[in-house]
Amino acid sequence: MTSFRDLLISVLLVAKVALGIVLIENLDGLSDKVNDFDFIVVGGGTAGSVVATRLGENPRFKILVIEAGPSNSEVFATRVPGLWPTLANTRIDWNYTTTPQGGINGNVVGYPRARVLGGCSSHNSMVYTRGSRDDWDGYANVTQNKDLVWENVLPVMLKTERLTKPTPAGHLDPSIHGKSGKLSVSAPYTNISFNDILLTASAELNEEFPFLLDMNDGRPIGTGELVNAGVECQTKLTLRCCFAGWIQSTIDHGERMSAATAYLEKAGDNVHVLLNTQVTRLLTVGHSGLDFRGVELATSANSPRTRLVANKEVILSGGTINTPHLLLNSGIGSRQDLAKVGIRALVDNPSVGRNLSDHTSTSVAFSARTQSTDFDQQAAMQQWNETRTGPLSQSLVTNQITWVRLPSNAEPFSSGTVDPSGGPNSPHIEIIYIALPSDTPATTTSALQTTAGSGNVTIQILLVDLHPISRGSITLNSSNPFDHPLIDFGIFTEPVDIAIAREGIRSTRRLFAAPGLNNTVFGSVSPAANVTSDEDLEAFVRSASAPFGHALGTAAMSPRGASWGVVDPDFTVKGTSGLRIVDASVIPRTPSGHTQAAVYALAEIASAIVTDKYSTH
Repeated sequence: MTSFRDLLISVLLVAKVALGIVLIENLDGLSDKVNDFDFIVVGGGTAGSVVATRLGENPRFKILVIEAGPSNSEVFATRVPGLWPTLANTRIDWNYTTTPQGGINGNVVGYPRARVLGGCSSHNSMVYTRGSRDDWDGYANVTQNKDLVWENVLPVMLKTERLTKPTPAGHLDPSIHGKSGKLSVSAPYTNISFNDILLTASAELNEEFPFLLDMNDGRPIGTGELVNAGVECQTKLTLRCCFAGWIQSTIDHGERMSAATAYLEKAGDNVHVLLNTQVTRLLTVGHSGLDFRGVELATSANSPRTRLVANKEVILSGGTINTPHLLLNSGIGSRQDLAKVGIRALVDNPSVGRNLSDHTSTSVAFSARTQSTDFDQQAAMQQWNETRTGPLSQSLVTNQITWVRLPSNAEPFSSGTVDPSGGPNSPHIEIIYIALPSDTPATTTSALQTTAGSGNVTIQILLVDLHPISRGSITLNSSNPFDHPLIDFGIFTEPVDIAIAREGIRSTRRLFAAPGLNNTVFGSVSPAANVTSDEDLEAFVRSASAPFGHALGTAAMSPRGASWGVVDPDFTVKGTSGLRIVDASVIPRTPSGHTQAAVYALAEIASAIVTDKYSTH
C-alpha cells in the first residue's frame, strides 16, 4: 500500500510553479546585482509579498525581497489546506518559544511563526475575517490616520479579494465581497451533522444566538434584520449578542491561497527574491546617521556579512517578532535596554518591542453524540491530489464561527471596568469549533465518512478573548542577531482578561444547553460541569490557555509627533529616513477577528503611499 509520505513526495514532484519573479537561492547569486535596487523589502511574508508585488507594477522600480526561509513552492504541505497543523516546528518555522508566562502557571509556550515565502499566510489556518468597523475607526482615531477608517478600508479589502468556489449559496453575502482581486476568498463547506447542532441551537436561542449570514460586513455581531443589535447590546442590559455564521477562508478551489501564490508569484521580473538569507542589521548611510537605507545580510551566525543599499527605501516586513528584533539589533530602541546587551542606540525609542499583544485562546470541550470528523489521512490525501476535494480541501473540518458580545452589566464591566473592545459592533469572544474526534475507534470507510453512523465524540472548541488588555514585550537576549529574542506576552496580567474568558465558557455552556440538543450534547467535560464558581473557572482558564498566534503591536503606529509609538501614519519609522515598517507590528491593538485580512489591507494602503511618493520622481 502506498504510504502517506510517498503520496506527498509524488505530488511534490509536480509542485513547481512557473514564476515571473527572479528567484535567487542564496547570496552567491546576488553578486552581480549589489546596490542595484530601488527598494529592499526585508521579509517575504504576507505584507512583504503584497508590497513588493504592488511596487513592482511600476516597471521603473526594481525591488529586492530578502526572505530568511525557502520558497513556498518547495514545501508541498503549504498548498493543502488541511495540512496546516503539520507546518509548525519544521524547517519553515522560526520555532520560537515564550518566556515562562506567570498568568498561565509559568508555562513556556511554543509560538509558531512562518519562515517561508508568504509568511504566515503560507503557514496559518486561512480563516478570513475583517474585524469590526469599530476596530478600524478606532485605529484611525488613535493614529490620526484617516486612511484607516472603515469606510476607507472596506474598498481596499474589496479590491484585494476575489470571491471563488467552493462557496455554497446562502453561506455569505456576495455583495460585500470583491470579485476581481488577487486574493481568493471562499466559504468551504463539509456536510456534517454538527452543522445541524449549531443551527438548532441558534434557532431555539434566537435572542442570544441568532444566525448571521456574513460576518465580514463590519458588524460581526449582527446586521440585516438586527441592524441595531450592537446598540441594543448596550441598552438592553441582559442581552448578550452572540452570532453564529459560516466560516470564510483564503482557499481557492480546495488549495491554499497565500500572499506568495496570490501576489508574489504573479509579479514581474523587476522583482527579485533572495531566499535563505537573514537580514542581521539595518545600516545607516550618508552623513546624517539616521538614513537607514542599508542592510547587512548573512546566511548563518558565522558566515561573512554582505551589505546592500536601497536607492530609495528599505521596507521592513519581518512581522511582529522579527521586526522589533531587527530594529533593536540595529540600535533603534530603548537606549537603556540596548546598553544592557552592548548595543549603541542610534535612535532612542522605548516603544520598540513594547505593546506586544495577542488574542488569548482557552481550550474547552463538550461530550456529544453526533458524526465524528475523524478521517483516513491517506485516503484524504489521495482524494485531494485527484480532485482538490475532501477533508484536506479546507483548513477546519467544521464550518462555523460564533461571536459573543457581553452585555454592559456583565462581569467585569459591572464593576466599572472600561470595555476593551472597539465599540458596540465588536464581539468580545470568538468561538471556534476545531474538531469532533470519536471517543471510540472509528470504522474507516472513506476519506469523507469515517464512522459508521453517529457515535460519542468530543466537541473540541477554542474560546478566544479578542481584546485582551494584558501587554508584553519583545526584548533582546543578546546582541547576536541569530539568537532568538525574549518573547513575553504578559498573558493574563490584567484581571479583566480572565473575567472575559470565564464569561466565554458560560456563554458556550448556554449554547449547548439548547432544549433541542438534550439527546445530542451531554454537557461540558473540560472544564467539568461542576466547575462553576469564578475561582474554579479562573483556575481552569489559567491551566488551559495560550496566546493564539495573532501577535501584533510591537512597532505600533501613532500620530506624527507623538511621544509614543514606532511608525508615523505613513508607515515611516520615527526619527529615521529611508525606512518604513509594513506588517502586523504596526497595528496598535487586536481586532475583532483573525489578523490576516487586516495585514493585507495595511500592505495595500502602504504600497499605494510609497508608489504615489516615487511615481512622480
